[in-house]
Amino acid sequence: MKRFFAFVENAITKTNDVVGKASSFLVYFVIFILVFEVFMRYVFMLPTRYSYELSLLAYMAFFALGAGYAFSNNAHVKVDVFYKRLSRRGKMIVDLISYPVFFFLTAGAFVYQTQRSMFFAFLTGELGVQSPFRYPMWPIRTVMFIGAVLLTLQGIVKFAEIFKRYEKEDSHAEP
Repeated sequence: MKRFFAFVENAITKTNDVVGKASSFLVYFVIFILVFEVFMRYVFMLPTRYSYELSLLAYMAFFALGAGYAFSNNAHVKVDVFYKRLSRRGKMIVDLISYPVFFFLTAGAFVYQTQRSMFFAFLTGELGVQSPFRYPMWPIRTVMFIGAVLLTLQGIVKFAEIFKRYEKEDSHAEP
């Protein structure tokens, strides 16, 4: 059973790694769009109607798909100023309380809301309203949902790692 859980944990982390690295290329797309917009606006005096919206959608995808990767690599914001001063037991208590209260409630709400938005976009044929192109909203809503699920799964892996770490430390501490 431990091997199965290790396999699942590795699969989740590897998936977040691949998706996060692949989504990082969206930054270049955003840069290209914005440089193109500046060029068109100031060189040809022909601003584009789609650059802001397209860059926003690409950045939303980048952010959503990269969140699980950032979390798996500890690249997220933490408040270590107080945490590093705690004893081993204090750190364990903070970890065991903060993950369910802060992370899982927030991640659960994120998954729930993005799932609702995704289904709404699919069922109603929701279209974008910020530009005259009226593009379908379901692709970005789906990407946001996938990102929320990947982030939540990575959080479960991190929470399991906390238990393993303290279990391992306890087994070494006992005579």
